[in-house]
Amino acid sequence: MMSANKPFCSSRGYTLFEILLALGIVAILLGVTVPMIISSYGDSTSEEIARQLQSAATSAQTAAINSGEARRLRVTENGLLSSGSSTSSAELPKGWKLQIQRLTESKFRKPEKTEYWEFNSVGICEPVSFRIGKAGESLILKFDPLTALIVTDND
Repeated sequence: MMSANKPFCSSRGYTLFEILLALGIVAILLGVTVPMIISSYGDSTSEEIARQLQSAATSAQTAAINSGEARRLRVTENGLLSSGSSTSSAELPKGWKLQIQRLTESKFRKPEKTEYWEFNSVGICEPVSFRIGKAGESLILKFDPLTALIVTDND
């Protein structure tokens, strides 16, 4: 005989269908969001590198103007290295490489062993372009000779 207070059927857990449905929804959400997160991480890395290169350029320009003497940044595959204590350097993360294209050149190339980017005593520099990249992705940065700021950045 059944008591009036007890339900006829009591549920003690989730069915296999409910569990699989929840796992399927989670898998779909992960499949959509993980590529976006990985993509945004790569973008933020290249943007950070661009900021470091621009900071090194403006630092060299400011040092040249303040001292009234030319300042140079050594251009290497691993970034821009300061030749003096008053300017900052910009080193690329592991796996990233830098290529240079000067105004008179038609294509990007590896920097030579003793290649410099010079800022004269009034802060003007040669207009150069850098291509930074790692396997499968690259970013081109063109610098203005008067402001030492990035004019364009494109792939």
